[in-house]
Amino acid sequence: MKDIKIVETSSLKEIKFTEFIEKISTYDIVLFGERHDDSLTHQLELITFKEFVNKNERTALSLEMFERDVQSLLDSFLSDKIDEQKFLNNSRPWNNYYTDYRPLLLLAKEKGLPVIASNIPRKFASIISKSGKDSLYKIENIKDLFFEPAVDLKSYKERFFDFFSSMMQSSPMANLNKDNAYISQLFKDATMAGSIRDFVNRNKGYKVFHLCGEFHSNYYLGIYPQLQQFLPEKRILTIAVVDDSTFDPTIADFLFVK
Repeated sequence: MKDIKIVETSSLKEIKFTEFIEKISTYDIVLFGERHDDSLTHQLELITFKEFVNKNERTALSLEMFERDVQSLLDSFLSDKIDEQKFLNNSRPWNNYYTDYRPLLLLAKEKGLPVIASNIPRKFASIISKSGKDSLYKIENIKDLFFEPAVDLKSYKERFFDFFSSMMQSSPMANLNKDNAYISQLFKDATMAGSIRDFVNRNKGYKVFHLCGEFHSNYYLGIYPQLQQFLPEKRILTIAVVDDSTFDPTIADFLFVK
């Protein structure tokens, strides 16, 4: 935590880590937006999750990085019905699983905490990006693997299109239809939010600590408005990690500032 500041954006005050944990522990759902390739962010996620759980024993870890169709495998691994290698062989883990997500998963396993595989399977998100959402409905027996968006905000669409234009032109995604790509993004957001909603509705009294790419939660867009529609009675908090040069108090409720 050396050289890292924590800023509560509602007051623009720097606070200590212990106060930060006290404050976020009063919320029902925490959305921690990450930079997938930033090792410091992953360290902050782990320590924050660990202390959050110390305050709230009834907490579920929710992950963008695992998809809804591997939930049973994830549950089997957590309950020691299968070993880790069998779990990984069949669950399509991200390349940085061992360094960045395994510590969180093992902590949840050690504490006996549920873990939510929250995302839409990537092959279906890809189908939407390439052929539109109508193509998804032609596939049988997958209705439990995704949730439809409950809200579509103009500000999010504009932000996505700006990102798409600036980042995708030199990538393999450059030829994608940007409208379809945006709809695919909405389905990811809605599916993560819907997965959290289903868990919360089945497990009264549990809080959820969700990890996702920062685009899915920054500026209270992405997952946040979907959750507001799905779980209007729940208090939702957002966290982001930023550089001092890119500090913006509108990004999230709390900022780790490098």
